[in-house]
Amino acid sequence: MHLIIITAILESLCLTLLGISLLPIPHTDTLPAAYLFFAGFSNTALICFLLNLLTVYPFHRAGLNKTAFVVSWSVFMLFSIIAVTDFKVYGIYRFHLNMAMLDLFLNGGGDVIAFSGTMWMSIIGYCVLVLISTFTVIMTAACISRKIKPTGTIIIPVFILVTFLLCNITHAVSKGLGIASVYRNSEIIGLYYPLTSSKLFKKQPDGLTENATDTSKGIIDYPKHPLHYSETIPEGKLPNIYMIYVDGLRADTLNSDNMPYLYEMARNNLNFTEHLSGGNATRNGIFTLFYGLPGSYWNRMLNANIQSIMVTALQDRGYEINAFAGAQMYKPEFDRTVFANVKNLRIESQGGSVSEKDQDAIRDFKSFLDKKTDRPQFAFVFLDKLHSNELIGEEREHKKYPTPWNNPNYLAIDKDFDRDIFFNLYKNVAYVIDTQLQDLFTYLQNSNLWDNSIVIVSADHGNEFNDNGLGYYGHNSNFTYAQLHVPLVIHWPGKSAQEYNHITTSYDLTATLLPEVLGVTNDTSDYTIGKSFFDQSPRDPIISSSYLEDAVIKKDYIIISNSINGIRIKNKNYRDSDRKLTEEDRKDLSRKLEIDRTYVHHD
Repeated sequence: MHLIIITAILESLCLTLLGISLLPIPHTDTLPAAYLFFAGFSNTALICFLLNLLTVYPFHRAGLNKTAFVVSWSVFMLFSIIAVTDFKVYGIYRFHLNMAMLDLFLNGGGDVIAFSGTMWMSIIGYCVLVLISTFTVIMTAACISRKIKPTGTIIIPVFILVTFLLCNITHAVSKGLGIASVYRNSEIIGLYYPLTSSKLFKKQPDGLTENATDTSKGIIDYPKHPLHYSETIPEGKLPNIYMIYVDGLRADTLNSDNMPYLYEMARNNLNFTEHLSGGNATRNGIFTLFYGLPGSYWNRMLNANIQSIMVTALQDRGYEINAFAGAQMYKPEFDRTVFANVKNLRIESQGGSVSEKDQDAIRDFKSFLDKKTDRPQFAFVFLDKLHSNELIGEEREHKKYPTPWNNPNYLAIDKDFDRDIFFNLYKNVAYVIDTQLQDLFTYLQNSNLWDNSIVIVSADHGNEFNDNGLGYYGHNSNFTYAQLHVPLVIHWPGKSAQEYNHITTSYDLTATLLPEVLGVTNDTSDYTIGKSFFDQSPRDPIISSSYLEDAVIKKDYIIISNSINGIRIKNKNYRDSDRKLTEEDRKDLSRKLEIDRTYVHHD
């Protein structure tokens, strides 16, 4: 036991110091920094002690000391690799490793999380360093244990336990008293679930209890009433609807230099310049688009296999429906949600790379367009190349924007990383996609489909490249415009070209197409929280969500809620704000809670 204790202390000290050096620490003043160190150290020490107790101690008891050494080294090496990976993931995305992410990596077929050859080389390098470092730590622990008497280590577990308990109490009290600089440092500690203030304080300072949002009880009541349709839109003469979505396309790439063709299309059609996604990740971005509801309803719809209202209305109107995605349609489970009742749904593409899979999706979409049918068509085309940021073949030789990268190497991203290396790669890929969009729309025109088809070009979410100077890259990590603001360009026969500068959201698609194209006569509140794209009145509240958090987007600040830190306020650049909740804010939050319960029938 003497050796187990010393080993756990050294392991936790090394990992804690490494984490502090790699992780973006929200608050570095003396008290928050001290809390972070002792909370991280004591939490990691307990984990390391339990791991060694369960895996190494039995061999020591049996006198198999050499075996115990090998097992101790192996366990610490594996745990260190996981910890370093978590540090890098959190540094970029601001969330820790979790089962959902692991599932996407293992079962996503490389579509969701793709690693380049350069990145694999970096991973191998990291693993070699971890192998050497962990061996050194285990050897050092063995040497120290021979020089210190066992009685000298008895006090150490007591100190660790007391420190752990004091840190939990500090977190709870600081949260109850609203000392954000202390309790928000808890977010960066992996596998740390501290005592919450709800045990000590009945309410948070703003009067809102934690975990107030709950759609887990009751039966889904969606739509509120069966859909009814106007008879003035004759069957068979409805327009085709083609939705072309580019995964991760930022609104600011829609310019004459980066995407000249889409920019010209926007000038000659309907261009909504202030369009926001209802989610900062694919799952919630697409969900809000087709359901018109917040991402908080995802699990309920998935568990009950309830199809989106958009696709249901299209089926009722006799549309021929299919999806053409470069990525798999079952990760996330859009085949069991958005398109749950669509027969013969195309769920994946063929190809050895993301670019090849996108090309396969485009080929199949063109074949779909070539089909001779009297029925109107609906197609959802979802291009994944920009999500993977992949350049292939001649694309690598003709870069419009200078960068040494052809694929991203996330392990190279640290506090001093030059964002333009990554951002220019992204812009180069967007430039390639612009040519693909030109090819698609030319094909529609040559097929005589352009003049009787509504064509929508947009994205599921944006993509950040340290825009706010806080080290964020990618998406699903904050609710700034870099991750939520996406283009929305619509070719709508019969409507004159116009630029709209009022805020629109992904929820608005259902509130626009169902009544204005498909002739649904229900009140839109039966099936969506959105408004028509052409309704210029304010969208209050504007709700967005990630896998872990919900947010209400205000003009000058963002109100965020999650299960650990409750309600907090950030400014538009995602710095902590000292402002207090106003009465209007409380109404918005109450409205959000009401929305989260509206489409659930409670007994």
